Amino acid sequence: MRTLLTAILGFLVGIASATEKPNIVLIITDDQSWDSLAFMGGKVYTPRIDQMAEEGLFFSDFNVTSTVCSPSRYSFLTGRYAGRCEGERFLKEHPPGDQTQVENIGELERNGWNLPKVLQKNGYRTGFVGKSHVVRHDWLEHRKTSPLLSYPQKADPRDPKVNQKMRENHQTWCDEIKKYGFDFVDGVYAANLKELHNDQLNVHNLDWTVAKAFEFLEDKKTEKSFFLYFSTTLHHGPAPRANEFSLEADPRMTGEGFVKEGFQVMPERHDVLKRNREAGFKPKDAYALWLDDGVGAILDKIAALGLEEDTLVMFVSDHGSYRHGKATLHDYGMRVPLLMQWKGKIKAGTKNDSIVANIDLAPTLFDLCGITPPEDYQMDGLSFKPALFGKKYEKREFLFGELGHSRCVKSKEWKYIAVRYPTELQRRIESGKVFKGFDGGEIKRPYLTRNGHLGHYASKVNPHYFGADQLYHLSSDCEENHNVIGNYLEVAAEMKEKLSLELKKFPKRPFGEFTQ
Repeated sequence: MRTLLTAILGFLVGIASATEKPNIVLIITDDQSWDSLAFMGGKVYTPRIDQMAEEGLFFSDFNVTSTVCSPSRYSFLTGRYAGRCEGERFLKEHPPGDQTQVENIGELERNGWNLPKVLQKNGYRTGFVGKSHVVRHDWLEHRKTSPLLSYPQKADPRDPKVNQKMRENHQTWCDEIKKYGFDFVDGVYAANLKELHNDQLNVHNLDWTVAKAFEFLEDKKTEKSFFLYFSTTLHHGPAPRANEFSLEADPRMTGEGFVKEGFQVMPERHDVLKRNREAGFKPKDAYALWLDDGVGAILDKIAALGLEEDTLVMFVSDHGSYRHGKATLHDYGMRVPLLMQWKGKIKAGTKNDSIVANIDLAPTLFDLCGITPPEDYQMDGLSFKPALFGKKYEKREFLFGELGHSRCVKSKEWKYIAVRYPTELQRRIESGKVFKGFDGGEIKRPYLTRNGHLGHYASKVNPHYFGADQLYHLSSDCEENHNVIGNYLEVAAEMKEKLSLELKKFPKRPFGEFTQ
């Protein structure tokens, strides 16, 4: 009898522990600002995402700590600041002792811990669908020396020989990404659309990636809890202000070439354009509704599979767009909406105004799942698990940010941004040397990023871009239009001290007078 009771108790404990580990779906978009979401005041039509806000939890001061693709995604997937990256490409550019220039050279460490690896180790089935930009930058930059097959830029993906090469390249990327902690990898874009090196493939295909997400969600091979990282290419290029072109493209053109059978997982594209028009919006705004349909399709699939009460769904962007601070540390680049929905667990229609960030996501999920990370897993983030269930959460007073040659600290009321160049570069600036701009003109200071395209467009819309010391009163100036560093000397001194303390947490990484 005692043996039987012990067995029953063990069985019940097993059920309890299984239900305590939720399924997790992280939907992360690209270059998405608040004005492409209706519930935040955007002049667009996004009914399903708005519904997520109504039925879940909205974090109004969620931040990414770097505002371009690779470093932001690195932090989402590791819980670390991107400046701690030890990836091969990053360390080649920044050996210990050098000032780092955090941008799109950050990548997941092959032998290092990250969120999916730890979840995988603890019994989760892990999936990756969509945009990467966090592994094998060497393949992206040196295609001729990579294992990827080549074809002409204007090649027709319908050509069987060309299409075979495209499919093989896609499989090569899938196999490589699996090494970083994923059991299932499909529907991959190695980086942005242009990295497919083909004119006809240089279009978004949300239908294709949603179909791959369905494949993962429907897989009945195991009854494990799962983690799905679903990363869209929207709203990034090929043409940020004309993404409706993708809606008019052949829906069978994908990241793995031409797929003859197509996909039937979302509303037809002409219907997206029609509903957008009927809602009173212009064709250029239809990409918001298209993305909304994709989010809705995933939510509907989770419901159809009976997994709503077991699944935490998150919706967030990797950073804002150019007009709102991409490639700078201004708030409209750093601050993005985070929505969390978990039926029966997270109270509907709730909001949290605490400062939280992408580095907090991994520790929060580990905390939520009852997982203790390995002792040698370094994380900078803090768990905000209590906030999910309406409890008081005020762990962070200041948040650190890093991008290119700039660093910042922000509180609820203030933000301080410092721009400092490495010693040799600063000498060249002081000697009066001018630098070549992206458009062929001359600039007095180098862009914050190596990527002149990023620097050009960011500086073009931000008059404070090159400012060495910037202080903004966020409470009264949320758009950071007025640098008030000269008016609040005591506040500036305090913020500088906070920044110095943060920077000293990065051994052998100088940053002007802050680390001396």
